[in-house]
Amino acid sequence: MPPTKTDFSPEKELLQDVDSDRFDSPDRDLSQAGYDSDDIMSDRSEDCGMRGQIYTNKFLNLKKIKCFGFDMDYTLCEYISPEYDQLGFDLTKSSLVKRMGYNTRVMDLQYNPRFPVRGMWFDKEFGNLLKVDQFGKILDCIHGFRKVRGEELRSLYPHKIQRKDDNRVFVMNTLFNLAETHILASIIHLFDMCDAFKQTENGWIDTENNNREISYRQLFEDVRNTIDYIHVESMELKRVTVKDLARYVKKDDRLPALLTQLKKGGRKTLLLTNSDWWYTNIIMSYLLSDYSNKGEWLEYFDLTVVDGRKPKFFTKECELKEVDLETSEVGPIRPDDLNTKKRVFSGGDHGTITKMLGVDEPEILYCGDHLYGDVIKCRKECEWRTLLVVPELDHEVNVSMESETLIQELHKLENILSKDAQQFVQLRETLMSCVSKLDKGYGQSGSLFRAGSRLTYFGSQMLIWADVYTGSVINLCNYSIDHVFRPPLMLLPHETPAQGSLQSQISIDAQ
Repeated sequence: MPPTKTDFSPEKELLQDVDSDRFDSPDRDLSQAGYDSDDIMSDRSEDCGMRGQIYTNKFLNLKKIKCFGFDMDYTLCEYISPEYDQLGFDLTKSSLVKRMGYNTRVMDLQYNPRFPVRGMWFDKEFGNLLKVDQFGKILDCIHGFRKVRGEELRSLYPHKIQRKDDNRVFVMNTLFNLAETHILASIIHLFDMCDAFKQTENGWIDTENNNREISYRQLFEDVRNTIDYIHVESMELKRVTVKDLARYVKKDDRLPALLTQLKKGGRKTLLLTNSDWWYTNIIMSYLLSDYSNKGEWLEYFDLTVVDGRKPKFFTKECELKEVDLETSEVGPIRPDDLNTKKRVFSGGDHGTITKMLGVDEPEILYCGDHLYGDVIKCRKECEWRTLLVVPELDHEVNVSMESETLIQELHKLENILSKDAQQFVQLRETLMSCVSKLDKGYGQSGSLFRAGSRLTYFGSQMLIWADVYTGSVINLCNYSIDHVFRPPLMLLPHETPAQGSLQSQISIDAQ
């Protein structure tokens, strides 16, 4: 059940859980503290020793890679956070009120970049955001902005487990989902806390809006419909973005240098994006050439494919079509040489595109940000190698370094409990406090990769499926075109040092 309703102040409620130690200035603008904000990064050492690194899960020899493939959105095109997330949030809430008939109070909701984290599951039955591990064990549960714990959590989820049921659970996989995660939590919190909304078993009745009944599932479907509307049908998000590219899209001079370096090294390059031609052309023109010289950017790629429809691109045979660059219309492929420069294709599938590139599947390294659509389905269905782009990574690494003392303390406590479980009652409060402080360092909803020391569903899937991962595709510039990525040695439990030896290394003081 929600807490007792009081006078509702969206901004006050939203910011009440922010760790004041990390924002010590009362005048500091929290809206500028996103995962890629220059403001929040400027407070940290520029030479962190880890920035620009590519991390390795599996052995990967770039010398054997003959083609580098790239997604566009959040890969080659890095959207600026929190400005871009704020735009998605504002367009969504406006459309919910004007187009879907939601209560006008929704317009008062404010976006806080420290709240949402990617990879959470939304439970359509109970309206909760869940952070889970790879087996569905619930690591964190949030209803609106309220943490659900203890007996309340166990009554909703026996054994604290929620399996991945597509009918009940939606996974917030992409960075586009940050705004969606936040708007769902914001509306649930508003409806729970405001007297204008009467609580029902699975939702609310809006007494100010013709007693409209809204269930958690209906709310999710309305938000999902609205997100699709502003992204695809009305293309409002894209239209606003291209009107102010400098505000929403990061331009990096190293990108054309990277693509040029690959071409000079004898590698082929592929652009494969789900975006349509008109938007792709504007974005890539901005990133790779003078904005007035549209189309010149095509020279950077041996093959350009729009409307990719990933993950279907990796799972089904889809018809390949061609874009008429004069009219932007999509039609049958012209009977010319497919390798002719400045041709743009639409659709297709991984088998067709691999043949057009003239390489074998293991000789392609595909770089993308969508863990499921760009990496998991790719690795399950074909032999392309994968580089996962995780824009939040620099922030996560920086917080981990700043929280080194807390992490060491957490490891000490867990090591003690592994040897003497009976101490759990005495150490429980200390352990929970340590986990809470660590998680809050990353944001109000914790880390993308962990809850305390436990790996999240996102973290475990990344570890299993991505060959390598990094914060920006530009980080390829930091490595030789023939670099060999070797993963760290992974030891099985029986191969780790003896517990006594480990104890002496950590020097735990149980007192």
